[in-house]
Amino acid sequence: MNKTVKNVAHYMTLPYTTVLRRDEDDDVIARVEELPGCVAHGSDEAEAIGNLREMQKLWLEDCVETGQVVPVPAPESVLPSGKWVQRVPRSLHRRLAQMAKHENVSLNQLVTSLLAQAAGGDVWEKPAGSLPERHFAREAAPPRLHGLSRKNGERRR
Repeated sequence: MNKTVKNVAHYMTLPYTTVLRRDEDDDVIARVEELPGCVAHGSDEAEAIGNLREMQKLWLEDCVETGQVVPVPAPESVLPSGKWVQRVPRSLHRRLAQMAKHENVSLNQLVTSLLAQAAGGDVWEKPAGSLPERHFAREAAPPRLHGLSRKNGERRR
């Protein structure tokens, strides 16, 4: 039992990525990105994070006790240089690079696609009234974007 507590205590000190967002009922949903299914809710950010820490401990205890491999946070990558053909802020470059990695495409391919959509009439925006996802322990990942289509005046979500 002591060994499990020590291992769980060790994993609880690692810099896992915590993501926060609001749901349709205006509650805050918190999740640990690297631990599948490790999710908790709260009426505000502090409550959601507190509930998530309890859930994370239970998640890790179960994983250690059953002998499963515990996922660890990936090491943070060095910030990109901030250039590809046009100079951009480093934070934007990083977000675009994260989006490209998530979509499993190159940065050039992603930016070309985004520019083609923008030039074709699509507009990118975040849903109105939503809490942007916040990440702790690392910089924020790109926000989830929703396209708007001008076809027949309908919005695409």
